Amino acid sequence: MARLRGYSLPDMNNKSSLVPSFRIHLAVDGSDHAMAATQLVSDLPLPRHSRITILGVVPPGQSRYESKMRAALMQAEKILGRKAVETESVLLYGHAAKQLIEYGSEHRPDLMVIGAKGLYATLKILLGGLAQQVVEQAHWPVLVTRTPYRGLRRVLLAADGSQNCRLTAEYLAQFPLPPHAEIQVVHAQPVLAETETLVHSMGPIAYLAPSMPLPPARPAASHQPELQKQKGRTILAETRRILEVAGHKSKGIILEGDPASQILAYSELRGIDLIVAGSRGLSAIEGWWWGSVSRKLVHYAHSSVLFVRTDSEDTNEK
Repeated sequence: MARLRGYSLPDMNNKSSLVPSFRIHLAVDGSDHAMAATQLVSDLPLPRHSRITILGVVPPGQSRYESKMRAALMQAEKILGRKAVETESVLLYGHAAKQLIEYGSEHRPDLMVIGAKGLYATLKILLGGLAQQVVEQAHWPVLVTRTPYRGLRRVLLAADGSQNCRLTAEYLAQFPLPPHAEIQVVHAQPVLAETETLVHSMGPIAYLAPSMPLPPARPAASHQPELQKQKGRTILAETRRILEVAGHKSKGIILEGDPASQILAYSELRGIDLIVAGSRGLSAIEGWWWGSVSRKLVHYAHSSVLFVRTDSEDTNEK
């Protein structure tokens, strides 16, 4: 059985294997983005025995915000009260990211949902602060929600062909998406010439990045474009098959250019509501290239983004 941090994936070869429950940690603070996160969770067709824990954090030295946090918890409880699942509210005290990570580490959710921007910008609970810290430190899937929230009609799965990508696809295959959601599997290929130019242009400063290996030997230039496209088609076919086994239809799209830029542009153009991506990618030079994608998605995506984190032993590339 594949393993995600905090989440055991069902056996994809067993079609009768179902997710019996889903444990969600929902962080709220009364902001518009937190309200969008609450509405998104409310829209998920969760399995009957699922559990939602609503979390509020009072920052150190900011006790005056405690009443507002309690009101935010009550508001979320009211919205989620319509769902036939168990809910509870927990008020934490301390630095927001640290408290959410520690609580998650203790209780191991299948998903943590947070708003991209918090209510109190002066406390640095905002995009690039809380959201990025949680995405980078959490050992479980994290969904960063943005406004305006219009439902989950169009979902984009970013596929790069890595082991992490396969596990991300398996997670999405069992994720409780609304039945009307459309899934598009996108493989963005960095232009080969651009990748090699970027690496070799480093010249003498390459020693500053010893962990970044040199690119492997390439086939003849005349064959590179077709080989690259063929590789992309294979990645799409394998990823779509994982979704198909779970009963999800999907479309496959190949884009060319910087992966993060292409995914962001395509998502905005097509009105994507949710981008799904692994937080780790391929190894070697390709992994280094893809390694910055998740961080760029946190900062620049116009849609909500679901980051799926896997156990390190599952992402060791041979």
